[in-house]
Amino acid sequence: MSDVKEIPIEIVVDTPEAPACEDASETTAGEVCEAPQERTLETVEAELETLKSEYREKLEAVEVEAREQYEAERERLLRTAAEAENARRRLEAETARKLQYANEALLEGLIPVLDSLEAAIKSVAEKVNVDDTNTEFATFSEGVQLVQKQLLDALKLHGLTPIESLGETFDPARHQAILAVPSDEVAEGKVVEEYQRGYQLHARVLRASQVVVSQGTAAVEEPVPETDDSETHET
Repeated sequence: MSDVKEIPIEIVVDTPEAPACEDASETTAGEVCEAPQERTLETVEAELETLKSEYREKLEAVEVEAREQYEAERERLLRTAAEAENARRRLEAETARKLQYANEALLEGLIPVLDSLEAAIKSVAEKVNVDDTNTEFATFSEGVQLVQKQLLDALKLHGLTPIESLGETFDPARHQAILAVPSDEVAEGKVVEEYQRGYQLHARVLRASQVVVSQGTAAVEEPVPETDDSETHET
């Protein structure tokens, strides 16, 4: 009987190899890297919602900051525009005021001329009243009155006007009281007589009118009844 040789059979069993570590330096002998966890749909959706929430918060913060900057800049521009408008109005008002009173010195210098014309008219009128047969005085008086009227009309175009006084209530801003007299015809505080005419340029008084002011009706003293001396001596 022939000899039978035994042939050894090697059985190899495949076992799953552990995943290689990305960084071998971080592992030691006998350690096996853990396999990465599998990302599920729920995990991805949760991460997406987190990112969306963070993005919305950042976007809202940016919007709030931008809105605050816009409002601050808008307020600054509105303030600047208002200040510029106020400055423009003040400049226009100041320019108009200067133009309105630019001829003040010239017009004020013409007031004595008006006084002279008024004095001449009064003087001629007195002579006409004394000698009404002399027509030359009347003609001259009419001529002077015409010149006075023309001059007053011309000055009125530039804002110079006489201050009304007779019969008006005394106004210390426009009138200068030189005398106060009792009057049965004129109420108390009213102007009875104008001693010197005043003038104003627009709303500015250049010269106040010198006037006489009424004190009203004079108080009547009641007579003291006389006593009979004979009665006082009777006992």
